[in-house]
Amino acid sequence: MASTASSARWWFLAHGWLALPIWVFLFFVCLTGSIATVSQEIVWLARPEVRANPPSSDARMLGYDGVLAVIAREHPEAIIRRLDRPVKSMFAWTVKAEYPDGKSVDHYVNPYTGHIQGSEPEGFSFRSFMQALHGWLLFKDMKASVGWLLVSLLSVPLLGSLITGLVVYKRFWRGYLHPRLRWRQGARVFWGDLHRLIAIWSVPFILIMAITGLWFLTDIVFKASHVELPETGPAVPVMLDREGVPLAAPGGQVPPRIGLDKAAQIMRETFPGVEASFFSMGDHAFAPIRVRGQGAHWPLLTEGVWIDPYSGKLEYVRSIGNRSWLELVTQSMRPLHTGDFVGLGLKLVYFFFGLMLTTLVASGLVIWLKRTARATAEAWPGFAAHWRRWRFHLSGLMLMLPLALLPQYLADHKPAARAGLGQRIAGDFDAGPWRLTLGEWLQGPPRLVGGEYEKAFTLALRGDAVRQVKAVYVRLGRPRGDVRTSGHLLQGTPYRMFAVGDVPEDIRPDAQLWLTLEGWDGSKHRVAVPLAQASPATAQWARDRSR
Repeated sequence: MASTASSARWWFLAHGWLALPIWVFLFFVCLTGSIATVSQEIVWLARPEVRANPPSSDARMLGYDGVLAVIAREHPEAIIRRLDRPVKSMFAWTVKAEYPDGKSVDHYVNPYTGHIQGSEPEGFSFRSFMQALHGWLLFKDMKASVGWLLVSLLSVPLLGSLITGLVVYKRFWRGYLHPRLRWRQGARVFWGDLHRLIAIWSVPFILIMAITGLWFLTDIVFKASHVELPETGPAVPVMLDREGVPLAAPGGQVPPRIGLDKAAQIMRETFPGVEASFFSMGDHAFAPIRVRGQGAHWPLLTEGVWIDPYSGKLEYVRSIGNRSWLELVTQSMRPLHTGDFVGLGLKLVYFFFGLMLTTLVASGLVIWLKRTARATAEAWPGFAAHWRRWRFHLSGLMLMLPLALLPQYLADHKPAARAGLGQRIAGDFDAGPWRLTLGEWLQGPPRLVGGEYEKAFTLALRGDAVRQVKAVYVRLGRPRGDVRTSGHLLQGTPYRMFAVGDVPEDIRPDAQLWLTLEGWDGSKHRVAVPLAQASPATAQWARDRSR
């Protein structure tokens, strides 16, 4: 009997000490996660322009082409990049468009009337902010950041607290049949009852959060160890055959493309019962239209099709059935963690239990102060000499991390920081009949990524080139042969294109950056820009390495 009592005491101490040293940090992550779960709904309440209110009870939604026609009529210079139809019908559709000044704008369109209810330049959003604050503490590089690692590590004490709590709470299932909350018998009894009551009803939710959090932690370890799990998806982005992209007459413009209504029809024929909710127009002339929707038989994941925008041919299909069981499990972790895969009802359930988990952490601290500290002193006679209560609030200092990173996060997400061609304009250049503007996205020397040096350049087409140029390639050093060896294909819209090029370690300071422009009529023109003009910092870096 004495052995059993001693074992129970140590289980109780283990349960009490698991989260105590980090209780402030754990409380913060639980609270921000609860808010992040319903952040989209909070925006809906605060901003009328994101609501999809039908003008009448019998109003029907417009087709996808009808919505885009409104954008084309009111903003003829805009180039549409994607359309997002939220799963919940109370939200307006979001149409992302780019403009000649390099700005990317989200238009909120009422799907019943086609009216643009509001517009927002790319930059700060409350939903993205809450996700970044909760998920990786505002660090820049999400999955590789210290913040993502610190948050994911909380899954260990969370799971440990669940296991030890169920051991400590004997016959816990009785609490479901006879719930007890004694609020008139003193604070100690009240907080103990509240803690146990919330805990037993939150067991499934805590288990979900702990397991998904452990997967995020495992994923970080895999990536840091360069371990890649097998995938059944395409190893490289799906691209159209060069010969399959139609040519235009000399000086001609973009060939006609299929509409989104046709793409949605192909999606329905491929996946009966799946409603298309996301369309991506592609980032270059050889990119298919991507359409995806929530899986009918496995709503945690999406199913999608890749469609040739010129012929309507189905290029690739991504279904639940062609995923491996490992992919089904690992790719389901994020939606299972966030609860954003059924509708508003489930998100409210996640929000409620998220608040309960937050309260559980707070009540656990109260219990620790009233019971666990005394029990620890009885089990460890020297505890009183070492105990300093303030030490166990030091995890609150971890909250200084997002506070310190907040100014940089806000600066990086200002609309002005996300528009244009980056931190530096290299100048305007002519390639045959076409004019372009070259930019340097980030000033500075090349970055070492995966053992290779890289540099990001941006480009905008001007005048007739916007409609006449099919593709642009960038390469450090003179291209050899045809357009296939002309370097990296820039991606984006004609108003703002990006490419991350490899920088050889032995590059000369007097090297040239070659730009190859390919027209819709098959014509090709090139222009060479001195490296010192394209990126002075890279030229200086090359000069320093050659010494």
